[in-house]
Amino acid sequence: LVFAFKYENTNTLMKNFILSAALTALLFSGCATTSKNPELQRLEARREVLELGTKRNQLRIDLEKEKANNAELTKDVKALNTKANKQTDRFSASTPAETANQAKETAKLLKDVEKANKKLEESNKKAEKIQKDIDKVQAKINNLSKQIEFVEKPKS
Repeated sequence: LVFAFKYENTNTLMKNFILSAALTALLFSGCATTSKNPELQRLEARREVLELGTKRNQLRIDLEKEKANNAELTKDVKALNTKANKQTDRFSASTPAETANQAKETAKLLKDVEKANKKLEESNKKAEKIQKDIDKVQAKINNLSKQIEFVEKPKS
């Protein structure tokens, strides 16, 4: 009704309304298309490959850090195991009080050995998990690379 006062003829009003509705529908249909340009798909896949490559490289760095940590823990565990084996074999004290003290020290050493072995086991599990993550990311990269090759046009 607001437009009715502006336009003298209702036919002109209807024509303008239909024209604006058609343009609006055309605009929305152009924005809502789901099909993408193959070049755009290829570029997006390459971007994702680069992001995954960065993630894979960071995981490799983390894995190398964990391997270094694991090597140090292994060295410590071997030293503690050797010390514990030597200490638990014999008690050289002459009095029962000295023997009890040596037994307490040995028990403490065995607890330390147990903690060190547990840390080493956790480190091994962490390294395995990182390696699995690297393998998953690499599989995604390989899959995207295949998609990129499929989308690329053959050049003639």
